[in-house]
Amino acid sequence: MNTTLAGQNALITGGGSGIGLACAKAFARDGASVTLMGRNAEKLERAAAEIRVQGGSVSVIDGDVGVEADVIRAVAVAERAGPLTIAVANAGIGGLGPIIATDAAQWDAIMKTNLTGTFYTFKHAGAAIARAGGGALCAISSIAGARTHRFMGPYCVSKAGIDMLVRNSADELGIANVRVNSVLPG
Repeated sequence: MNTTLAGQNALITGGGSGIGLACAKAFARDGASVTLMGRNAEKLERAAAEIRVQGGSVSVIDGDVGVEADVIRAVAVAERAGPLTIAVANAGIGGLGPIIATDAAQWDAIMKTNLTGTFYTFKHAGAAIARAGGGALCAISSIAGARTHRFMGPYCVSKAGIDMLVRNSADELGIANVRVNSVLPG
């Protein structure tokens, strides 16, 4: 195990699989304590077991990033391991279909998880990181936020919104020594 991130404490939303779990494993491997948040408690426990096998310190909290109270709880759980210094807003969903056939419920669900969930994560984890003296927020966006993807309109719009939220948050939180960035896989 590397100690590059020893003393650091990270919250990862959507941490039970995929990019979120990969981030959590990397942070833990480098010595950070990690808290995984997601909607599926069983998936989170399996992910935590994988991290513990590699010697990492991990806790889990089930919840929905689109529900502000759940994000507040997740930040509180993460802070049990010490001051929060890193947060990765990774939780996301998508869907396929033409704009003219997208119903309001699908649009709302994608916006709630992807964009509103990132907002709540930045709002509450960003405040905790600022209180800790600084650190980093990262959103997992997508190349779909910068380029059109046919039949993925709501997803593309949500990711473009995330990228603007990142830029605005960086402008506001930089003074508190909080770096804010996004990664655009694709």
